[in-house]
Amino acid sequence: MLKTRTGDFQAEQSAYLLEYDRRRILNCADTFRSLAAVLTGMNLEEEDGEEGSREQRLQKRRAQEDRKNYAAYLRQVAGLMQAVAGTSVQLIRLGGRQERQIIRALAGEGIWAQDLYLLRSREGKLEISVSVCTKKNTSVTAAEIAGFLSVLMDIRLVPQKRNPYFVGREPVSLYFEEEAAYCCLTAAATAVKENETVSGDSHSFWEEDGAVTMILSDGVGSGEKARQDSSRVVDLTEQILEAGLGGRMAVQLLDSLIRAEGDEERMATLDVCRIDLKTGECAITKAGGACTFLKHGTDVEQVSCRTLPLGMGSGGEDREAVRSLREGDMVIMISDGVVEDWPCRDAQECLMRRIGELSSDSPVDLANHILRYAIGRCGGKIRDDMTVLVTGIWENQVR
Repeated sequence: MLKTRTGDFQAEQSAYLLEYDRRRILNCADTFRSLAAVLTGMNLEEEDGEEGSREQRLQKRRAQEDRKNYAAYLRQVAGLMQAVAGTSVQLIRLGGRQERQIIRALAGEGIWAQDLYLLRSREGKLEISVSVCTKKNTSVTAAEIAGFLSVLMDIRLVPQKRNPYFVGREPVSLYFEEEAAYCCLTAAATAVKENETVSGDSHSFWEEDGAVTMILSDGVGSGEKARQDSSRVVDLTEQILEAGLGGRMAVQLLDSLIRAEGDEERMATLDVCRIDLKTGECAITKAGGACTFLKHGTDVEQVSCRTLPLGMGSGGEDREAVRSLREGDMVIMISDGVVEDWPCRDAQECLMRRIGELSSDSPVDLANHILRYAIGRCGGKIRDDMTVLVTGIWENQVR
């Protein structure tokens, strides 16, 4: 059991500063929302009047559209700031006998340690921060230090990805967290449209501490241009997620960005599925594209959202579905090409039944089987780019 000095002055000071910064960010977010409401109100006031020349009316409509877009940007920035404010943490200094025991034990392994802190988020997520270096001209890995701390603190800890791999004589701050309840395996199977050399689909499995995110984008058309557009969407989505924002915010920001460009030929779909390996919660966010399937044994659920592709101005629609996953569940994400030109009336329904019949517990085998099955249903013809992404989760046995 971890013991802390609840009266520690540094902890109280850190908590006060974090709350002070959080409130300032929230106040700024409220200001941006108020400005967005003012701009929206200005448009409502002008809607009734249609006097003036044709040129004056066109200028008025352009001004209204500009204000509408700017108001949307302000609301998105406000949402972004609120999301950042919600990630504040409480900093707690380990104290007394337990901290001294840990420092002495690490010293016995040739590791000099100080400033051992607990970081607890609003959601209850626990992290541990410590400043370390080695005492001799040797190096030790962050994973080895995680093993030492796991034994000393009686918690199964793993190093976060932001840590350096090796620790030497130069002091560095390391961050550790409790090992996730689930582990996962991922797989992808793709096929390029006939007479094309590259796929217009792009995908990524983006890993963070305690979560994995499946990202799939289908560019308009096929070939190199479609590949560039979908690849750009995937890259930007990864950057937004790396900033600590969720799939819903990524879709909103990219929808506004592509809509502002005004080029309908550069639009693309975007599917984002984030799986929290600590809780098993799965959040699926969509902007166009085919449905996503959740497989648990022979039971299969089809998740779809009636949304338009990025750039079509449907940012206000409900794009996100949240589900709870269990041991052995599979998440299957496909591009439109997988279910095009099937002889049955509802290709997605036919594919759902086929997925339920498959007994493989290997994401690789499942992805490859679905792709082969889809090509067979199209008579062996590949008339559009096809992409199948699969992620399976299992309970982590080493806890």
